[in-house]
Amino acid sequence: MYKAKKFISYMALCVLIFSLCACGEKGSENAAIYGETVGGLEDNELFAIIDTNASLPVLLVTSQVYNDGLGNQAALNCDVYYLIDKEVKNIGTIESMGTAYPIAYDETGIYAASGHDMQRFEIEKSGSLRLAEGIYEQFDESGNAAYTMKKGEETDVITEEEYYAAFEKYSNATIVNFSYGASDAGKAEVVTNNELEPRQGNIAEDVNVLEIVQETASEFAVKKMETSYF
Repeated sequence: MYKAKKFISYMALCVLIFSLCACGEKGSENAAIYGETVGGLEDNELFAIIDTNASLPVLLVTSQVYNDGLGNQAALNCDVYYLIDKEVKNIGTIESMGTAYPIAYDETGIYAASGHDMQRFEIEKSGSLRLAEGIYEQFDESGNAAYTMKKGEETDVITEEEYYAAFEKYSNATIVNFSYGASDAGKAEVVTNNELEPRQGNIAEDVNVLEIVQETASEFAVKKMETSYF
């Protein structure tokens, strides 16, 4: 069993590297950054590697996922890992509230949200995780809503229209789809929050992983496990 698990971890690394080879030499090198970290994950941990505002891919890890109704393994919280000084480090945790608001991302950052707020996090050049933008809806005792936006150290009062305009960036972001090792890596489709009720939208296919590589690695891993028991 130990040999089988070790082999699967190795195959996960291979799939990650090969899956980004289509993006060129840089993609292959970036995928290799997280191979050891992914190989060391616990059995109940899932991962995703995303491209966001940072210069290198970002590794997200979670131990709790749910089906968003479209076959995607979404999450409400995850740990964020990034390469700093030649070492992969846990740089923070991101958390959403409510299954209608899974962790998402785009080229500007990583998003978390709830029914009354939204946060966008960025990876700084130093490798640290920081809150780049936050919008908040609050109610007084009479039920009147007030809206604020926080950017850096500044917090400003905004209108309801400005609040929902900013929230739209989260709605258009890509839901992070978490996977287990080689047998599951890269399978899931990429969808946006517009697919989640009550929103509607179009599904975009994930083209980051070469299907033939993933299938070959999975089949080889299964055969290796079967033979290791004898």
